[in-house]
Amino acid sequence: MKRSPTGYTLEKSLGHLAARFSRIMQRRINAALSLRGLPITSDQYSFLVQLWDQNGLPQGVLAEKTARDKTTMARLAAGLESLGLIIRLPSPGDARERLVNLTDKGKEIMDEATELVREILDEAQKGIDEEQLNTCRQVLRRVFTNLQK
Repeated sequence: MKRSPTGYTLEKSLGHLAARFSRIMQRRINAALSLRGLPITSDQYSFLVQLWDQNGLPQGVLAEKTARDKTTMARLAAGLESLGLIIRLPSPGDARERLVNLTDKGKEIMDEATELVREILDEAQKGIDEEQLNTCRQVLRRVFTNLQK
């Protein structure tokens, strides 16, 4: 049975709205990082923020947490390592697995980048109360979980 497209608009599409929000945030973050002379992109920031929360994660876990494939994750990690922001070491339990750690330089960059990203998020969330933000987060987490099955 086919669904009628009647009533469907992009403005009602959660996927379209989420993608549009993501692109706008990435552009704003990239521009702000560049303006401040920080050598990372929003994609690299989203990688680094995972380590900021829990340093020493396996590269495969980082791929899962950031919803990226292993090839993209390896490329991101190599770029950040060449900037001296992370170091990848073999796991003591499995030499094939790489544990990723922020360097001191990476921690310094994250201090400044996180302050900048918080300012952009504050601007984006202006006029939205905490209950609405929590509902939005819950819905997006549920959609993500539904699509991971």
